[in-house]
Amino acid sequence: MINRINLLIFSLIWMSFSMYSQDWHWEADLNKIPDDGFYKINISPEIVSASVNNTADIRIFDASGNEIPYILDKEQAVNLKEFFVEYKIITNQSLRKFPYYSRIVIHNPKKNKISNFQLIIRNADVSKNLKLSGSDDATHWYVIKDKYQFRSIYNDASTSVIKILNFPNSNYEYYEILISDWRNNPLQIQKAGYFDTSVEEGKYIKTTPSKIEQKEIKEEKQSLVHVYFPTTQLINKIQLKIEGPEFYYREAEILVKDSSINKKKKVEYFYRTIHSFVISSNSLNNIYFNNFRTKEFFIRIENHDDQPIKISEIKSWQLKHYLISQLSKTQKYSIRTGNAKITEPVYDLKYFKNDIPENINTILTEKIINISKKEEKTQKGLQPDKMIVWLIIGGIAILLIYFTTKMMKDMKAKKE
Repeated sequence: MINRINLLIFSLIWMSFSMYSQDWHWEADLNKIPDDGFYKINISPEIVSASVNNTADIRIFDASGNEIPYILDKEQAVNLKEFFVEYKIITNQSLRKFPYYSRIVIHNPKKNKISNFQLIIRNADVSKNLKLSGSDDATHWYVIKDKYQFRSIYNDASTSVIKILNFPNSNYEYYEILISDWRNNPLQIQKAGYFDTSVEEGKYIKTTPSKIEQKEIKEEKQSLVHVYFPTTQLINKIQLKIEGPEFYYREAEILVKDSSINKKKKVEYFYRTIHSFVISSNSLNNIYFNNFRTKEFFIRIENHDDQPIKISEIKSWQLKHYLISQLSKTQKYSIRTGNAKITEPVYDLKYFKNDIPENINTILTEKIINISKKEEKTQKGLQPDKMIVWLIIGGIAILLIYFTTKMMKDMKAKKE
């Protein structure tokens, strides 16, 4: 009985100590907040790399230790952006006499081959017939499409609608659209053009520089390059700087060093290929990764019968990460990470992402510091709430000891 009670006391004290023990290993203060509002916090590669579970353990705290909600935003490796390319409308008029029609003339100065127009029209719940013609001099017109009908020209979610006018491929310099207004008032045509897409590479930031060592394995006709960092890094892109002949084309692969325990309970190391690529004098020699978290890796190059090429430098980048949060200018904030005991946070803020303004100011963090070895309790003393908890635990322990002792005395008296 005594052993069980003592075990209970010890467990209670240990649980309390664990509750307040230092689980965070890294911290970075935010720069001063100029005004109240939402900010995009640009977190450094050091913060992202210090996270132990892929950014799920990143938290924002104010000076009082309150957790501040945020939305995590990350650059994508490739961004597809859609934009409206507008044609110049050189004529847009409505004739209010017989035969009552609207006339729109669109200029295609480069005579691009096109097969549709996208017209942005103010909402109107009507049906209209139109005719499309083309011309190279804006004087002589040739029919392209006749008796084309628009129906229910409106959009419940906006004040305008996009209508696509498809027609046979043509390359006229001028296009004339005649819209019949015999039965009702004219439509308001705001713009004419087409939607195009562009591919844009995501925004990167350089990670901690790496060190490299290269050795030649002559019997295998290979080069092995050891790449290592001072701390674990999250890498999304690397670039190889090559010293070699004017023309080269080498197959290569990226390896990581793994370990396993054999039957004799000894640790065995082996290399595992995670990516194959080609090093070529005709390319930038960029290599992209989804989320490559490592402190070291190896590059194996097949030289065959050529002289080895030399990798003189390896630059590495990480896609930019942001925390979107509402901050106050009267508060001081810090970011903490490196806590393996917590999971990804769940905040209400994610349901209101569309309500946050798109163009918000960006704020940076100070240099990240290691706080895992700080003896905060010794330096700052116990906080008031922690003292209360320890007093309660001490009181419970004293009561348990008192009742245990009393119980043992009563049991001894009964036996006598």
